[in-house]
Amino acid sequence: MKTTILKHKLFYFFILLSLAIYFNGCSTDDDDITSQTFLEKYDGTKWVNTDEFTIYIRLNDNINKLVETWFLFGDCYFYDYDFESEGVEIVENSENKLIIKYTDDGDIETVTVTIQGETLKVVIKEGNEEEIIYFDKTSVNVDDLEICPDLD
Repeated sequence: MKTTILKHKLFYFFILLSLAIYFNGCSTDDDDITSQTFLEKYDGTKWVNTDEFTIYIRLNDNINKLVETWFLFGDCYFYDYDFESEGVEIVENSENKLIIKYTDDGDIETVTVTIQGETLKVVIKEGNEEEIIYFDKTSVNVDDLEICPDLD
């Protein structure tokens, strides 16, 4: 009788141990889940500002073309990518914020980019001066915008 009880206890113990291992093995491990960076999350998104001029931008998860710009001039757009790889340092690229430091001929400009709903907030600091620009999310195909001919 004691042997039967001991066998049942061992049997239940192994069942409980197996279930515990099974459920722990199947649960998602939060440590393995990595959140996306700002650039990964918003790669390819397009934004527009029409305050004084019409300006479209596209964010890219690419150090050579972090921000592409289309600036309306008359009936066509001037195209540029604002931050080329030389003199650019990504200070922060977290899930909700992008901070870029841009150095050009000794001048340092810091650009902080955050998202507020469907609005992109860009804070540009150079020395003691600060400018804030808001862009609205857009679905315009910026690749179809008419580019102004080079004036070389």
